[in-house]
Amino acid sequence: MTLKFRHIALMMAAAWMVAACGGGGDDIATPVTPAPTPSPVTPTPTPSMPTAIAFMGSIPEEQSENHGATRAEEEGLETYYKQFKVWAFKHLDSATENVMDGYTVRWVENSAGTALSNTHGWEYVNQQSLDETEQSIKYWDYSASAYRFFGVAPESYSGSVSGDYYVLTFEDVDVTADEGIAAAPYFSELWYSSDKSQYGKPVKLLFKQPVSKVRFRFTSDDPRVAADAVLSGISFRPTDGSKIYRKGNFTLRYPLTGADTRESFSVANTDPATALDALTEHYTDANQKWYTVLPANGQGTYTLEVTINGGDPKTAVVPAEFMNWQPGFEYTYIFKINEEGGVSIDVVQSAFTEWADDQTGEHVIYNW
Repeated sequence: MTLKFRHIALMMAAAWMVAACGGGGDDIATPVTPAPTPSPVTPTPTPSMPTAIAFMGSIPEEQSENHGATRAEEEGLETYYKQFKVWAFKHLDSATENVMDGYTVRWVENSAGTALSNTHGWEYVNQQSLDETEQSIKYWDYSASAYRFFGVAPESYSGSVSGDYYVLTFEDVDVTADEGIAAAPYFSELWYSSDKSQYGKPVKLLFKQPVSKVRFRFTSDDPRVAADAVLSGISFRPTDGSKIYRKGNFTLRYPLTGADTRESFSVANTDPATALDALTEHYTDANQKWYTVLPANGQGTYTLEVTINGGDPKTAVVPAEFMNWQPGFEYTYIFKINEEGGVSIDVVQSAFTEWADDQTGEHVIYNW
């Protein structure tokens, strides 16, 4: 810009000199004031500038089932798995394009920030196995109307597209023993955004296991009533007589189109031999009993039955809307004993948590 301006200024000066020399002496040339030279402009990032897709893998330490709640501290997935598999889809007009079809993403210690595709220690470029297609770097497409990402660990699991969904099944998930829980895979929530201000940021995938934990306990407005009560014949069970399953196939359905922005699940091929008819041990300070079960939707109501101080059996019914057990959540059902020896449902506590029986912390309480 400066060289061009000087060139124009010199031409104008030469023209003025020619006019002055060739005139009749009465012609007076009017000098031209040069325009100020503009200051250099520093380029700023724009959607037209390519930004690499990068990942973070986290496990929430505690999360309310109220999905609008703020998550507490999170733990890196690398604590449990150093690799996961990821799928990515973008929406262009009326079409859905597969951007990443089961890319392997690996944790590389102390590598965060060493590549455009690695901002938090997770790398996918050229991380494929020997028999897989080369994994190239992928950039955000700002013309896309939306993006969807989801993943699973360990990376050996895979599924397929079925209609408008990506379907992924974990077979024979068994939570009847601690080793089964430890071996259960992790899957991520669906990451979805049509907000282009989220494009260009690392994709944070939040992982959880296809497992739920349930407990129930008794309380009273008068602590002495609960402390002195003699409880027997305790049973907390599905009202319709169905089973409480602990082994079976867990299937995920990730929506690829439409307005659905969350994954759904179903449980099938359940094992009656390992199922429970009822939950019979209640949680106390001395017996901190949790039941580990498969997640469940559409269970219907549950009925608590208990005999208090040798009287007639008492019952309390929990509405079906509070009996949907989501994967990765723990549920506490609190029943209140009154002074007359009756019992009623009091509150439900629900939170996302890691499977540590000695874990403490605040839980969101839902009052009915």
